[in-house]
Amino acid sequence: MTERVEVLVVVEDEPDMRMTLRFMLETDPRISIAGEAEDAATAIELARSSNPGLIILDHSIQGEMMGLQAAPLLREAAPQAKILLFTAFDLKSEAAAEPAIDEYLNKTDIGVLLPTVQRMLGLPA
Repeated sequence: MTERVEVLVVVEDEPDMRMTLRFMLETDPRISIAGEAEDAATAIELARSSNPGLIILDHSIQGEMMGLQAAPLLREAAPQAKILLFTAFDLKSEAAAEPAIDEYLNKTDIGVLLPTVQRMLGLPA
């Protein structure tokens, strides 16, 4: 049996989006959701304690810190994790300029989220 890879999902305060992401990602039995967070502080603690292989980070999260600001702190908390900025905002160039962000995906492209996650984790589609 293939080992499961833990993924930390960070989405603002949209429980429906977290549920959708969980449902989509867990269709691949190799992917396990390590935790969910609505704000940067919770996400950083989860990243530190869960050792995720990938962090899916929305830009618009609760609290004073936005996703792009939280990315370097998440990288510090989980240096081995890949970080995917998954947001409705057009932040492709900002994401490319932030060294902590490994990849950017707009929420309008949610249909390619699973293959993107699989590729980032090195899992065959």
